Amino acid sequence: MDEKKPEVVPVQYIPIQNCYSDDEIDLKDLIKTILRYKKFIVIFTFLITFLAIIYVYFKKPIYEIKVNLQVGYIDKWNEDKIIKEYFYNPNGLIVYIENTYDNSKNDKIKYPQVDVSLVKNTRDILNIKIDSFSNEKAINYLNKILKDINSKENTKIEIYKNIINQKIKILQESKKQLLINKQNYLNKIKSINDSQIISNLLQAIADIEKQVLLINEKIINLKSQLSPLNIVQTQIIGKVEKSNKPIEPKKALITIVAFITGFILSIFLVFFIEFIKSLKEEDLQKK
Repeated sequence: MDEKKPEVVPVQYIPIQNCYSDDEIDLKDLIKTILRYKKFIVIFTFLITFLAIIYVYFKKPIYEIKVNLQVGYIDKWNEDKIIKEYFYNPNGLIVYIENTYDNSKNDKIKYPQVDVSLVKNTRDILNIKIDSFSNEKAINYLNKILKDINSKENTKIEIYKNIINQKIKILQESKKQLLINKQNYLNKIKSINDSQIISNLLQAIADIEKQVLLINEKIINLKSQLSPLNIVQTQIIGKVEKSNKPIEPKKALITIVAFITGFILSIFLVFFIEFIKSLKEEDLQKK
């Protein structure tokens, strides 16, 4: 048998260089276009950067202070346990401060701006940040906020003190009446010879003395609740942190971003101009 010769299939040869020739030409054209408009690119980039520098120079600097506030409270006794009763719920106080004093949403004023949050792992310590045109203005604004809160707390403190003093007064009246009764019993003992009656009167006097003792303890407890140690108004904890340098505007960042943006935009404009020119040349050739 004759052996079959393998069939040869012709393969078209494609030069490798041709695959990239168009791309190389396009890249060269792009570089040539950029170099042809280099003056425009430099001037445009410089102009955008210069405008950014002017903006940064004339924009008012913003400073920030940070401070922690202890929310005001009263220590109250309840079945031998001390319970903190806040003048204002901490979360409610956050909402009140931000709604009343934050100007970030005010298009006319804008500053000072206030941001308040609970310190992590605490229930009644607030972290407050105030941004303003100077540290002094921010501190003055902080004092204004504290003054307002303390003023509202003072009203509640006065009501609380009046209630406590009223309770003390009632106890003192009861104590006074018991002491009068005790004296009356003592006077009766002097004029009575019956041992049984005297024994009963002595027992009544002993009961009165126990009641007086209990009343004295209650009065002391109530008076202790009026102590400044048990009535704490909203106040600053620790030091006020001040920014020595303005937090805004960020001059270096704005300048760098403006430079990069200006450079990219100038190149885009160059290609756009070339595109318009090519369209016009095509129209002229067709005519």
